[in-house]
Amino acid sequence: MNPIASTVPVKGSAPDPITQLNSARQLVEERYTDEQPLIRAALHLIDCARDIVAGLPEPDLDACRDALGSARAAVVSATFAVGRVRDLTVSGTERV
Repeated sequence: MNPIASTVPVKGSAPDPITQLNSARQLVEERYTDEQPLIRAALHLIDCARDIVAGLPEPDLDACRDALGSARAAVVSATFAVGRVRDLTVSGTERV
């Protein structure tokens, strides 16, 4: 059973995105050590998503999905930037 999926409310009940994000963060903290860079990044993204959703006038599932889409775009951009910087620091790399 997926423990994160188990935090999703049953159909008909009002989803509480903040509670779901808090539950997701707690599950990650319980299962992994935050000494790993990817886990720290995941926790940071959960915190960012929670902060964004908490600031919405009426957080709903669509708003949460929009926030997640923005977070994904930021992660893709950051991943590309880190890879590009790493590539440029390798001696002999052609600068474009």
